[in-house]
This record gives sequence, structure tokens and C-alpha cells, in this order.
Amino acid sequence: MANEQYRDVRELNPLVQVMLKLAIADIVKQGVAPLIIETYRSQERQNMLYCQGRTIGEVVAKGINGTFARAYCNPKGGKVTWTLNSVHKSRKAVDVIPQRNGKAIWNTNDSQTQIIIKTMQKYGFEAGANWKTTPDSPHFQVKGDFKKEFCKDHTTIYVTRAIQERLNKRDCNNLKVDGIWGAATTEAVNRFRQCKGYKNPNNGKLGAVALRDLFA
Repeated sequence: MANEQYRDVRELNPLVQVMLKLAIADIVKQGVAPLIIETYRSQERQNMLYCQGRTIGEVVAKGINGTFARAYCNPKGGKVTWTLNSVHKSRKAVDVIPQRNGKAIWNTNDSQTQIIIKTMQKYGFEAGANWKTTPDSPHFQVKGDFKKEFCKDHTTIYVTRAIQERLNKRDCNNLKVDGIWGAATTEAVNRFRQCKGYKNPNNGKLGAVALRDLFA
């Protein structure tokens, strides 16, 4: 359904679920009440959102069915998305804002919004608020082709940087926090895995359990 909006964290990729739960717990500890606006988004809903603020001709030119366009186009309203291929569709993005006194706060410069942005980045999310073009402050994503594990060839610069920072703090490593998963990062991951007594301790990977343990 085009209007069906998912807010359930369980709709997300398993690794993103871990990252989000850790971040939300941290945000709450800082005195902010976070509100999850959306997790997974279907292509149909993405198409509907793309129709907002655009003419029928504009969206049909992008491949959206004419009947669908006539039902959802609203050229008088503002545009709410710039893409038909949001990371929400891959279950690796979430929209989060603060709420105070029962009201949702849609303000990038709000002090609690800034706490959310900083904290989400701490756990490896790319913050839409930092985009130079079409910034989107409620949006946080984890791009990449990973499924159940982060490793050298299946991560992002934002996730790798967060992992490097945590490995340095937790196990007294001296990793360069550059977002590049090289041999030193793999070795540090393996030392952490050995310390925790995981099976296959030298595989250089972090699954959901290991990721949770690392940031605990």
C-alpha cells in the first residue's frame, strides 16, 4: 500500500537493527525522547512520496505509471524526496526526530536534533543532515551490500569509522580512524573476537552479536 508507513525496527536489516537499538538507548540516556518516523519503505510508497510536489508529466517521465501518478501527484505541495531509490527500500535506513511535550520536532538546528545526529553517527549511521545537496536531517542510512556481517569488503566508511573508534576505546588499539577497513582493522577485529571466545575467531567479521558486544 502506498500509504503504509513502517516504524517497526524489526523491519530493518539485522545489523542496522543492532546499530539503531544501541543509538536509541544512548539518545535516551542523554535525556532526549527519540521518535522513529519510518524504517522500511516499499517501492510503492517511495513512488507516492516522489509524486508529492511534482506534476503528472514529471513523474511519468521517471517511469511511474500514469494511473498511479494521477492518484498521487500534488504539484502544489512541496517535494518530500529527490529519489525513487531510497535506502529505506533496502531496509537500511531510518528517520528519527526528537519529541517534546507530545510534539514532534522537525528542526535541524534544535539542540536535541543535534544530539540525535551526533549519536547516530557514533554508531555508524550516515546522517542526511550533512548532505551538501538536498540535506535531510531526520534521515540516517547505512549503505552497502552487507547482509548479516560487516567485514573488509562489506561495510561503509561511516560504519568502519565507528568500529575503529570503538575498537580503540575498548581494546586499547591504535587504529587510524579513517573509515578504511585495512589489515590493521581486521587484526583488531580478530583480537576482539578471540577475547570474546567466538567461533571462527580469525574470520575478520562482525555479525549482529559481535557488533552488539563491541558497542556494549
